[in-house]
Amino acid sequence: MRGINQRWVRKSPYSVRETADRLLAKLAEFPEVMIVADVDQRKTAELSGKEVDDVVCLLFQNTKLVGTLLSANIEVGFELPIKALIWKAEDGQVWIRCNDIDHMNEAYQLNGGGGAIDAIYSLLPGWLDHTVSQ
Repeated sequence: MRGINQRWVRKSPYSVRETADRLLAKLAEFPEVMIVADVDQRKTAELSGKEVDDVVCLLFQNTKLVGTLLSANIEVGFELPIKALIWKAEDGQVWIRCNDIDHMNEAYQLNGGGGAIDAIYSLLPGWLDHTVSQ
């Protein structure tokens, strides 16, 4: 994972599905967070006759922050909803990675997005830490 901002990546001691379920349970504590999708990409790959190891993609967004971000730069909508990819690597290690919020802030010149970026900083890393904690 060279070139990836490690702030947004965690090793998980759990299976792919359990890691996804732990994040979903944490997100459920926040009524303003909308779960957009929970996609089992392994099953999706099977539809085209391909085999991949366990991989789940979760899409979610904070309904209180989306408007603030979009009003700062409508093109940031390309990065939304937030994506968390959870996969089992070839060595058996499970990983979780989400959007690089630092990149999003810089690439779309959000300049903090009217406080939305700081709000994400105060929430998302903790959610990831909780997801992988034992």
